[in-house]
Amino acid sequence: MSTEGETKSGATETVDLYEKWRRIYPEWVTGGFQTWRRITLVFLLAFFYAGPWLRWDGQPGARFDLAERRFTVFWQTFAPDEFVLLAWLLAILALGLFVATIAAGRVFCGWVCPQTVWTNAYLIIERYIEGDRVERQRRDKKPWTGDWMLKKAMKLTAWALVAFSISITFVGYFTEIRELLPRIATLDLTRWEIVFLLLPAAGSFFFSAILREQVCFHMCPYARFQSVMLDRDSLIISYDESRAEPRGHRPRRADPAELGLGQCIDCDRCVRVCPTGIDIRDGLQYQCIGCAACVDACTDVMSQMGYGESLVRYSSENRDEGLPGRWVRPRLVGYATIMTAIVTLFAVTVATRLPLDLDVIRDRNRLYRESWDGSVENVYSLRISNRADTPQEYAIDFDSEVPLEYRGDRVVSVPPGDMRIVPVSLLRAAETPPGETVSDVEFTIRSEADERAVARASSVFHQPKRAEREARG
Repeated sequence: MSTEGETKSGATETVDLYEKWRRIYPEWVTGGFQTWRRITLVFLLAFFYAGPWLRWDGQPGARFDLAERRFTVFWQTFAPDEFVLLAWLLAILALGLFVATIAAGRVFCGWVCPQTVWTNAYLIIERYIEGDRVERQRRDKKPWTGDWMLKKAMKLTAWALVAFSISITFVGYFTEIRELLPRIATLDLTRWEIVFLLLPAAGSFFFSAILREQVCFHMCPYARFQSVMLDRDSLIISYDESRAEPRGHRPRRADPAELGLGQCIDCDRCVRVCPTGIDIRDGLQYQCIGCAACVDACTDVMSQMGYGESLVRYSSENRDEGLPGRWVRPRLVGYATIMTAIVTLFAVTVATRLPLDLDVIRDRNRLYRESWDGSVENVYSLRISNRADTPQEYAIDFDSEVPLEYRGDRVVSVPPGDMRIVPVSLLRAAETPPGETVSDVEFTIRSEADERAVARASSVFHQPKRAEREARG
C-alpha cells in the first residue's frame, strides 16, 4: 500500500506505507550460544514428541480429554470440577513469562518459543537440502533448473512430513495416540478427525516454514507489549558503540586507532545471521528475539581480527551507560512474589487434593414429603466423583442431629475419572418425637480400597413446624 505526497520543491513522490515482504536467508552460525540453543531445540522436540507416549501404571503423562472433560498433567488426572487448577497452571506460565521478560528480556522468544523451535527445525532441513545462505540466494534469483526444482520438491516434502508429524503428535495429546496411528495408516478416520489432523499441519507449515519471521513481526502480541515489561536492567542484546564506532573496512593487520576507526569492521555478518533480518547496530528493536546469533557471529569475527570480546553482547541499558546493574528491583520482585504465592498455593492444593469428591443436592421440588402415618422424608442426590485412576467402590454413611432412617444404596462403584449421581432419602419415623424444623445432616463416603480417602458434605433435613404437627395430631 502506498500514498502520494509533495516534496518541498513541489514534486510528487510515492511513499510506501507498508514494507514489502522480503525473504530472509539467515546464515548458519556456530558458537557457544548457538550450541546451547540447538541442545535446547533437541530437548524440546524430544519432550514434545515423547509426551503422548509416556505412561506410568498405564496412565498418560499428559492428556487433555475434551470428550470426558478431564485433563492429565504429569500423571495427575483432574476432574471437570477441577478445571480451575488448569486456569491456575496457565496463570503460572503467564507469570513465569513476565518474570523471565523483566529479568532476561526476550529469552523466551529466542530459545523456547514454539514458533522459534519449529522455524529452526525447518531451516535446518532447508539448509541440508538446498545449501547455505549464499547458494539459496543465488539459485532463487536465477531461473529454476531441473536440479533446483527437485531440491525444492524434496524440501517441501520433508517440510510436509514434519508438519504432519507435529499434527499427529499434537492430536495425540487429546486422544490415545496408540489407537490413532493404526487408524491413520488404514485411513479409518472420520471427517472431523481428518480436519483436526490437517489444520495443525497446515498451520505449522504455513506459519513456521513459510512466514517464519513475519509471525513475530505482525502476529505475535508479545513482541508489541514487551517494551512495557522491560526496564533499564532487563537483559537485552546490545551493541557496544563505545568500542565499535566509527565502523569501517580495514585490512586485518591494520591498527584501527591509526585509521581513526572503531573495532567494527562493518562486515554485516551480524545482519546476515539474524533470523529476523534486523541490524542490531541500530539499537534495540521489537523484532529482536534475543537468540544471540549476532553475538556468536561477532565473537567469531573479533577473534579472527584479534580484537577481543564481541561487540554485540547480552547487556542492559544501565550497563551500556556505565551504571551498576540491579538484579533486585520492585517490578521483578513483585511479579516473582505473586508467582511464588500462586505456585505454592497450587502445589499445596494438588498435594492435599482428595482422589474423590462428594456434593449433596437436595430435591428442589419439595422441602419434604409427609406421609399419612406422620413420617417425614427428605430426598437427596449424592454426586460422587472418582478422581483416581482406577475403579473405586465407596461406602455411604450419614450423621444427623435427629434419628433418621437411610434409604438407598450403601455401596456404589464409580469408574476412574467418572462421576455417579446416587439418589437417596432420609426418613423420620412417625413415632419419633418432633424436633426442630431444620436439622443438620452430614453425608460421608469412604473408599473401600483406601481408608484415607474420605469425603464429607453437609446438608439439612426439613420437617413441618412443631405447632403444625401438634395441630394435625
